[in-house]
Amino acid sequence: MADQPRTGFPIGRPDTEAQAPQEPSQTTQRSSSPGGFPGMTPAANQTAVRSAAAPAHANVPAPAPIPRHAPPPSTPAAAARPEKSRRNGGDSLWERVRFEVTDAITSGALSERLIRGCAAVEAPITTGRRVVVLGTAGGAGTTTVTAVLAKLLGSIRQEPIMALDATDQAGDLLRYLGAPAPAAMSALIRNFQTRPVRSLPEATTNAAACGNQVFAADRHDVPAVADSPINPREWTDVSSTLSRFMAVTLVDAGNAPLSRHAAALLETAHAVVLVTPPGDHAPAKLASIQATLTGAFPQVQQLEVTVRSRDSQERRLADRVLPFDRHLAGGGALQLSRLGSRTRIAATEIAGMALLAANRA
Repeated sequence: MADQPRTGFPIGRPDTEAQAPQEPSQTTQRSSSPGGFPGMTPAANQTAVRSAAAPAHANVPAPAPIPRHAPPPSTPAAAARPEKSRRNGGDSLWERVRFEVTDAITSGALSERLIRGCAAVEAPITTGRRVVVLGTAGGAGTTTVTAVLAKLLGSIRQEPIMALDATDQAGDLLRYLGAPAPAAMSALIRNFQTRPVRSLPEATTNAAACGNQVFAADRHDVPAVADSPINPREWTDVSSTLSRFMAVTLVDAGNAPLSRHAAALLETAHAVVLVTPPGDHAPAKLASIQATLTGAFPQVQQLEVTVRSRDSQERRLADRVLPFDRHLAGGGALQLSRLGSRTRIAATEIAGMALLAANRA
């Protein structure tokens, strides 16, 4: 039976086949001369052809054999890639050592906090919970908190989670979540209004899949103007539909807690996470916002969270405080494996508190 032509990946060594053209004997006697396979010696006729091609009087030493597994000269050193990932990690080497020593001295107290936080995140829920993230000042970190909560809830609960960037001006939520493509919330709303939604694939048709059962959409198609609130009636229909399929719906509402836009989002919320900047964040202003929300939305449970900046020198873990993290500050796609140890503990505790507050509503 005649040999069939082979397809797929080449089986020859790239360092030898790329330098010299294939000899006729290799094509005519392929079945009996396995010279193209790594680790095999060339056939006798191939050796004879190479010997005859060289002059007899040329007393030139043969070139040193190229190591079979050595990288090509143009290939960058592989050791540089782990260094880059360590630089992008949330903890430096000193911080990792300090965490391990502290955890050992305190008999695993830090690890115990992480276990308790995960147990709170895994708490059973009745129907889909809706949590709105509001900032009390510009640059407080609402998008960071929303992305971290969505990733943690999706990875620990392993249930569908929806994260919506409902800010007046489109933010970076989809980029933080690692969305592969843009996803307009207007298309999501239009889909719910024009066709019945009976399954999770139908509910997420116009959403971006971000891994770990996390889906996302934003308002990137909305003009960036100060007064562009979401229609309360439309939002009521959307939030109720999402709650049928999503364990938790997280909404990044931006930094306008007393606006009509935030009021429409809070109308159907179970809990609100108030994100405050570090340091002196005007306690009087925060108390005023909390009082206003309590009077207008008494059914919504409130949780205050502080996001520390690079300038903060405080390193200890505190309740409802998200410490500064180099990976989060990088602005790229969020990867939980690169979060700092203390950041992971604090974020897990905050996610558990937010879910507990939403369950009380």
